[in-house]
Amino acid sequence: MGVLAENVLPVGVTSLVGRRAELAELKRVLEGSRLVTLTGTGGVGKTRVALEVAREVRRAFPDGVFWVSLAEVGEPGLVGLTVMDVVGLRTMGPEPTAALVEHLRDKRVLLVLDNCEHLVGACASLTQDLLSACAGVRVLATSREVLDITGERTFHLAPLPLPEEDGEDDAPAVVTGTPTTTDALSLFAERAAAVVPGFEITADNARTVAALCRHLDGLPLAIELAAVQMRALTVEELLQRQDERHELLARHQEGTPPARHRSLRATVDWSFELCSPEERLLWARLSVFAGGCDLDAAERVCTGEDLTATAVLDVMAGLVEKSVLTREEIHGHARYRMLETIRQYGREQLIHAGEEAELRLRHRDHYLQLAELVQARWFGPGQVALFASTRAEHANLRAAMEYSLSEAGQEGAALHMAGSLWIYWIVCGLPREGALWLQRSLTHNQHPDRNRATALWAASLLNIYGGNPAPETGVDEVVTMAEESRRLAEQLADPALIAHATYLSGFTQLRGSDLAQGLSVINDGIELERAFGDSNPHLRFAQFMLTVVATQCNLVDVVITVGEECRTACRELGDEWVRSWISLYLGAVGVLEARDQEAEAHLREAIRLKEPFNELLGLGTAVEFIGWCSLADGDAERGTRLLGAATVFVRQLGFDFDTYLPPGGWGGRRDHRTVVAEAKASLGEAAYARAFESGARLSQDEAVALALGVKAESAQSTVDLGESPLTRREEQIAELLTEGLSNKEIAERLVISQRTAETHVANILTKLNCTSRSQVAVWITQRRQAAAERRKGDSD
Repeated sequence: MGVLAENVLPVGVTSLVGRRAELAELKRVLEGSRLVTLTGTGGVGKTRVALEVAREVRRAFPDGVFWVSLAEVGEPGLVGLTVMDVVGLRTMGPEPTAALVEHLRDKRVLLVLDNCEHLVGACASLTQDLLSACAGVRVLATSREVLDITGERTFHLAPLPLPEEDGEDDAPAVVTGTPTTTDALSLFAERAAAVVPGFEITADNARTVAALCRHLDGLPLAIELAAVQMRALTVEELLQRQDERHELLARHQEGTPPARHRSLRATVDWSFELCSPEERLLWARLSVFAGGCDLDAAERVCTGEDLTATAVLDVMAGLVEKSVLTREEIHGHARYRMLETIRQYGREQLIHAGEEAELRLRHRDHYLQLAELVQARWFGPGQVALFASTRAEHANLRAAMEYSLSEAGQEGAALHMAGSLWIYWIVCGLPREGALWLQRSLTHNQHPDRNRATALWAASLLNIYGGNPAPETGVDEVVTMAEESRRLAEQLADPALIAHATYLSGFTQLRGSDLAQGLSVINDGIELERAFGDSNPHLRFAQFMLTVVATQCNLVDVVITVGEECRTACRELGDEWVRSWISLYLGAVGVLEARDQEAEAHLREAIRLKEPFNELLGLGTAVEFIGWCSLADGDAERGTRLLGAATVFVRQLGFDFDTYLPPGGWGGRRDHRTVVAEAKASLGEAAYARAFESGARLSQDEAVALALGVKAESAQSTVDLGESPLTRREEQIAELLTEGLSNKEIAERLVISQRTAETHVANILTKLNCTSRSQVAVWITQRRQAAAERRKGDSD
């Protein structure tokens, strides 16, 4: 699947220790309540528990479990847009809540809204509207504050259970040499063993570990941060230092905060103090990033006094070792993240050091440069990689624009940034969000300069391109913005802007009634764009727009002539995105001209080019038209399955082809309703319904494979399926993982200690380069299938 893959749950970096009773109870509460808010103090593990529950209940929600991370969302108005993005709803259409209601009305889904506390009002409003209108929607929220709406059930997550203090002999009991531990001690033991191989709780150290966990109030984050320090300290030294830190904080903190807050604060303070000066500096500076960053961004934004660019990699590695940063891999590139509690602490240190203003400005400048890079390099080689790297920085782009709009004198940068990203908003399927940033930026900046002209151009484009203008932006207002952009370009005597504004003015006629006039004006704009050379990307984008209008006007010769020229130029430029649309429209007119074999070749090319971008509208349209080709060739069953498969893509956009393709829009020769009628006449109503539903149940990958006439690729394993690296016992335990057994259940099945089972599971994850138990299950399943195929081959 492409860059914008279907929503998947985040991968837990470490295993969840304990919490079985809480998980069972939370699932029970979620079964009986449509809104459950998981509350608890910072560091108690709300996100981790919610993630585990989401994984375990997935089968109960046939239309999906969607994880919506809100920690990096700073603007309440972006909550609905963020949920739209996560559920794959990419449309301008109505405003976000109405669009989500329409999209989710008949679906059974679970939305997990993670880290709601700073957006309680917006989350409560959206949740209430969704639950009122969509009977199959349930919401699991994590927040330090309740949403406080009707029907809400709260589930308070307490710290991990601790061993009871029993005078001088407060160590856990020892049975046959192995201590019986609580979840808090088990967590410490597992995390300590990860940094000190062979560490385990024994009769000699159990009392000290128990005392340490009590000092940390059973908070998982505090326990994990403490366990990491076992690289350099003994358990006794950990306890002594934690005692000192806790007492110092209690003496100097104003008021009397809850003990658990003091415990977490003391542990994070302590972790900070154990860092080198360079690690402390980088920890604070990295807090300006939203949603993490890569090494390049860290080197560009965080270097300066006392921290050189060449030192950043080693310092980041140190922070990863101390569990301050987590490392993840996205599309082959390493990214680094902080837990929100850790990031907030880093921001406090940054403010205390007096560096926040400078670092936020550096952060903004870095992402402004990225926006400029997208505009300059988009229509050339490396498009998919540029798109992937920019998409990964979405939260940082938002943060940079929010900073510019909130700081006096920086509004022009927000306008420039939002306008430079015009193609990004389109390709991501986020025209509404782009239009929102442009609208806010235009309101803050009235200066008649090139930035404003470009932003007006981009805002009108996004409103038209995304479908019907948003309710708050009517057709007349869109046309007015386009005309203002053109007048401003003329005032500035900027030939390039005049050319851009001219072809866009023609395209706005798509929302009017005079397509022929629109066609003429776009042609005028194309001629103006030619003055800037064949490599001018706006020339190719304008030609793409012309093919859209020409198709609507049934001007087949224009589509073919302009389309072939544009496609050839795009191939030379390395532009796959515009080329994918041109191939689609060439395929469309081929279908309408009954040149089905030629049309299908164009449409398959469009699918191959569009798939890396996961562009739902284009993919769905291409699959639909290939279905028309199959029906015309006499294969009614395959054609009908493809009609169903096309809905796999466009239903995420909130529409179907009954309404999307206008009847008679191409001279009355063929349209969707005519094709459906032909298929039903050929197959009969019942057989048509079966074939259509068969296609509609496919995954996106399977739908693409059906259209391309190839076998769908199975999910790829994260490890080599050759010779197994596991021991016989580890293979036995890996097999039990496919049954969904917990560590305790595995221990009982094999008559071994739970600690031994946990150690084996940890070794299996390491050897197979897996990050979750489910990946191990996939590995085992694929080995079974491979073995079965080998046996079948041998018997043949």
